[in-house]
Amino acid sequence: MFSKTKSKLEDTRNILDQLNRASDASSFRALFNSFLNSARAITNALQKEGNDIPGFNDWYVLKQKEMRNDELLRFIQLARVQDFHKGEHTLDFSTAIIEFSTDQAGSPPSTNAAIVIGADGPFWLVDKGTPRERRIPIKKGGNWATRVGIKNAPTKHRGGTLERNDPITICRVALVYFSELVHEAMQLFGS
Repeated sequence: MFSKTKSKLEDTRNILDQLNRASDASSFRALFNSFLNSARAITNALQKEGNDIPGFNDWYVLKQKEMRNDELLRFIQLARVQDFHKGEHTLDFSTAIIEFSTDQAGSPPSTNAAIVIGADGPFWLVDKGTPRERRIPIKKGGNWATRVGIKNAPTKHRGGTLERNDPITICRVALVYFSELVHEAMQLFGS
């Protein structure tokens, strides 16, 4: 019972593991947005698998209300909508360059590449102005620190104040909630 839901939960755990290891802003942003969508897939699968089980829908209506009234869980849902439906990001990057040497950044990935430095770090901008335009993170050539935060980050969850509200913590805390939600459904309605 709830095998598809458990699979979605596992996918979300794997994405969080990858997010923890992200080494550049571009990967971090993509994995953060993947986490948001994967977290939604957990609740979608749970609803679909539980829909025909007696008592499930009454229980789930209460859980939906609980999620809507929780600041952190509401953030997860709204951030997914912003990314998926509006193309907007909730992450906020800043980069402090201590030292950077174009000579040490390595060879350009193509003859049509230029170095650009933005809030999300140094990148090679390749094939600018063409359908093949892309940014490739530069990983060597100096000393810099890129920090990531969340715009309008949630500060509360389950009636308490979050000790931290960085993106990794927000995802980890949300995953704990979704894990407990699935476990509760399995205890109440599973075999």
